[in-house]
Amino acid sequence: MNISLILTKQCNLRCRYCFEMHENVYMTEATALKALDMAVSDGGKQVGVSFFGGEPLLCKPLIYKCVEYSKRFSEIQFSWNMTTNGLLLDDEFLRFAVNEKIEIAMSHDGLMSRVNRLDAGGKECLSALDEKLRLLLQYLPGAFIMATTTPETAGTVYDSLKHLIDVGVKRFNLAVDSRPCAGWDEDSMEELSRQLGMLGDLILEKFCRGEDVYFNPFEEKILSVTKDRPCHVCKLGMRKPYVDWDGKIYPCIQFGGIPEYQMGSVAEGVDVSRREAVYRSSLKSPSFCEDCAMKKRCVNDCACLNFQQCGDMAQVSGEQCAYQRILITRADEMARKMLETDEAHFVKRYIS
Repeated sequence: MNISLILTKQCNLRCRYCFEMHENVYMTEATALKALDMAVSDGGKQVGVSFFGGEPLLCKPLIYKCVEYSKRFSEIQFSWNMTTNGLLLDDEFLRFAVNEKIEIAMSHDGLMSRVNRLDAGGKECLSALDEKLRLLLQYLPGAFIMATTTPETAGTVYDSLKHLIDVGVKRFNLAVDSRPCAGWDEDSMEELSRQLGMLGDLILEKFCRGEDVYFNPFEEKILSVTKDRPCHVCKLGMRKPYVDWDGKIYPCIQFGGIPEYQMGSVAEGVDVSRREAVYRSSLKSPSFCEDCAMKKRCVNDCACLNFQQCGDMAQVSGEQCAYQRILITRADEMARKMLETDEAHFVKRYIS
């Protein structure tokens, strides 16, 4: 079993686009260890654990305890990952992460951080984020970096992501502010498309010099063609149950705290019939996606995102639809140029 542990809903940042309410609640050691026991009791030989929040590094002692506790299950192979804003990273924890093979994904918006990523006192913290990013890359050069853009920062997406690349980032993502109140419109989406076209040209330049960097949204779209596979498969509640701070289990973070979507607890385990019912309810595709030529290359099946944006797992927001079309268009432009420029390198990267 793979599980996500929501160690706390508190955070040391106040990002403008965050949907968390910064509740001062924390998972207890007893709850966390029961969650590990539950995952082990599933009967498999591998267990994947994600530490999440809020900001999980506010709970460093609990992370240490979970990893230590897992060692009593000598027959089980544990894998670990976490998502963090990075500000609480230090040499001690990073040495621990390297030793225990904990994958770390850091959220960092590049230059957009000046606008959207504020500390608890309302001050921007770009320089502090950069300092921690450089430290992270010293220990984990392949760490995955996650950026978010808003309509207000869409015009600085290229400079922001180039900033991350210049710092040394090789693998990164870009999400759009998915709150219903975000305010995306035709002009801001058009600007975002222009910015991502420029990013594609930068990645192409790196490609031509043998300096590969990977922008995950483009990679997924290209591989959906070269490997003939969907770029996203949701499997709500089946792939990685979400264990909230209080031990209640939900299909994904967007459903946390909603009673009708609870599917068990660490004390009682996963309610299999409830999990299957939640999964079945997520399988209905948005009607206007059925005849779309881009359906296989889109994330229209992401029930979590659909629910967050539309309140309905079977509906896709106009903003998400527009963003997916932008990604597919710009990814294909970049891929064609790569293929024309260095076919052998393209085949090695995307086909072999």
